[in-house]
Amino acid sequence: MKDRETMKDRQLLSEFAHVINSDRYQYTESDVFLKEGMQNRVAVFDMYFRKTEDGGLAVVSGIREVIKLIETLNTTSEEEKRKYFSPIIHEEELLEYLVKLKFTGDIFAMRDGEIAYPNEPIITIKAPIIEAKILETPILNIMNMQMAIATKSSRVTRAAYPTPVLSFGSRRAHGFNSAVEGNKAAYIGGCTTHSNIVTEYKYGIPSVGTMAHSYIQTFGVGRDAEKESFDKFIKNRKDGNSPLILLIDTYNTLKIGIQNAINSFKDNGIDDSYKGTYGIRIDSGDLAYLSKKCRFLLNEASLYKAQIVLTNGLDENLIRALKEQGVEVDSYGVGDAIAVSKSNPCFGGVYKIVEIDGESVIKLSEDVIKISNPGFKEVYRLYDKNNLAYADLITLVNKDKDKKMLINNHTIELMDENYDFKSVSLVSGQYSFKKLTKVYVQDGEITNEYLKLKDVKNSRDYYLKELEKISTERKRLENPHKYKVNLSQDLKELKYKLINKISKQIKGEI
Repeated sequence: MKDRETMKDRQLLSEFAHVINSDRYQYTESDVFLKEGMQNRVAVFDMYFRKTEDGGLAVVSGIREVIKLIETLNTTSEEEKRKYFSPIIHEEELLEYLVKLKFTGDIFAMRDGEIAYPNEPIITIKAPIIEAKILETPILNIMNMQMAIATKSSRVTRAAYPTPVLSFGSRRAHGFNSAVEGNKAAYIGGCTTHSNIVTEYKYGIPSVGTMAHSYIQTFGVGRDAEKESFDKFIKNRKDGNSPLILLIDTYNTLKIGIQNAINSFKDNGIDDSYKGTYGIRIDSGDLAYLSKKCRFLLNEASLYKAQIVLTNGLDENLIRALKEQGVEVDSYGVGDAIAVSKSNPCFGGVYKIVEIDGESVIKLSEDVIKISNPGFKEVYRLYDKNNLAYADLITLVNKDKDKKMLINNHTIELMDENYDFKSVSLVSGQYSFKKLTKVYVQDGEITNEYLKLKDVKNSRDYYLKELEKISTERKRLENPHKYKVNLSQDLKELKYKLINKISKQIKGEI
């Protein structure tokens, strides 16, 4: 019983560790807020990103885990919190405050599987300042990893379409959580499945796998050893419930591997009448050339349904090149390109305060891209007559004329933030809209919206459905047509009012 309680303690501490996976300054600042009696000031923070790898869309993933942080914070006992905080928080008043801390605020967010664009609030936290402040690093830690992977998965799967992509990158992921939650993010971003059994355990997404070169080498070296490994694999796995995919490049793909595979299938009664999936995997060499040669030999042996799986350092660019060469393939296995978003590993999401006690605030910078959008905001997506996404509109939650016109389906003018002459009118009755911002936590209580995130397949299906509503030009992988993200007129006026105020102070005019 004692051992069981110890295990439970460790599990609880492990879950709570995610909540306080913070940078020290967040607690240093919280100590100041507490000593100055500022702990009840209500702050609004936005989590958003500034750019993507290709300048196009991103895929939201991680909201489920963010809400789980709140659940863990609010259900962990004071005794457990004290065990964790005591060794690292040395200010007595702050320690006692944190031991009793529960999240009492609101969380608004786009859902997992949503398509998002730069500078849109993906998550908005409205809460007493310390509650909001200590969540900064945990939220960014979750969202930056998962959105990097989901977005990269989107690029790879769009390049491969309609051929399925399997996420095979657990061994290259940056640690346990990156492997488990990363495969979930890859799945939401379009991968058909993955190889990680803990991801299957945690999220219910079935995992798949083939075999390793070491499995074949276990039986010895050369043609006969490989043949024996194939025969025993098929013999013990031909129940139809798992794929019979034989790795054929351990010694020589065309002279040994494919011949052994064909003979093993035939010797063990595997042909096109087999109810399960069977085929080969090629993991090295000229994949386009080898796949075509193997397809010919498989067909010649009347193994028409034998699938060809290709792996070996694939990404969206290599996949596009393979398609141009007429590659023969039934699925791609992609590893580190997705698992660590190899070409763009740092997603760059940020967490910025935009309001304090109802007063909007702004961050200025000499780098224009770093200027924040102030105020408590929400996001709407507008669709044209063909139900294609036309533009996103960021509005103020309270007292926003454009939001009111949108909700009443009036004619609305969208104007570029930087160029007034770039504007377009959407005529009443000729557009539709959807509010992307959902309420996931209200007054500290998790809402029913959270239930929609528990079925990860539902999030993936949602993403694929929404992707169909993005025009081809905006989905291309290189130089995508820029998608319009507009500020409402009231939000734009608020932003430049604050900018002008600071500018005058800089100039000494006020």
